Amino acid sequence: MADTSKHKDYLTTTEAAKILSVSPDTVLKWVKAGKIESFRTLGGHFRIPSGALDALATEKNDLPILDTTARQISTFQYCWEYLSKGGAIKPECHECITYRSRSRRCYELRDLPEGLGCLRLYCKSSCEDCDYYGIVSGQGINVMVLSEGNRILTDYDEDSNNGIHIRFVTSEYECAMMIEKFRPDYIVVDCTLGKKRTEVVCRSLFNDPRIPVVRLILSSKIKKLSEYCDKEVFGWIKKPFTVRQLMDCIEGTA
Repeated sequence: MADTSKHKDYLTTTEAAKILSVSPDTVLKWVKAGKIESFRTLGGHFRIPSGALDALATEKNDLPILDTTARQISTFQYCWEYLSKGGAIKPECHECITYRSRSRRCYELRDLPEGLGCLRLYCKSSCEDCDYYGIVSGQGINVMVLSEGNRILTDYDEDSNNGIHIRFVTSEYECAMMIEKFRPDYIVVDCTLGKKRTEVVCRSLFNDPRIPVVRLILSSKIKKLSEYCDKEVFGWIKKPFTVRQLMDCIEGTA
């Protein structure tokens, strides 16, 4: 059987070890030492972007270079990521409230008084004339729905999204993988996952460094937020729901 791991976007430690011709334990040590970029799934397993092995390959001539044609590029960048151009975050960005508050949209903070820390370090013109603003301002709202069923949202049509982009996942693993290429503003979690599982999922999502400003919405037939980690939850919506009801929940009018 042909080895397809070289063409995958994300690898397990075992798959990475096979490509690098080392043991899985060695890869795991490199991951924990920070020598290979990685992230944890909601289940606690390491996943390694295929591109992360290229950097290691440049240091070791005998390591294979992976095919880059299938790599996923994130659909959204925070302003500090955009300014870093793929490198380290600029030191001055660490002092700006946009970075410290992990705000998704820096231009929403432009009217804050200067004393509050919005430094506008790279604002050489108005937001409307900014390249970054032009890229992200029209992207709309990203929503991920985690549900094992397919009847939680009744009327979504991707061709007429009205400013909202929705992706559906059925497991914690799919959720973790989707976050890497689709950074959600909101995540709807179906409470039929069960109380304990819902708690674990919400806690993991709330603390995921890839989505520092995500807002969690629980969905169930009966509102019982106190039973489901209410401190980490932005809102609740009765299931099943429509896109309009979801937007009302997001906008705080539900």
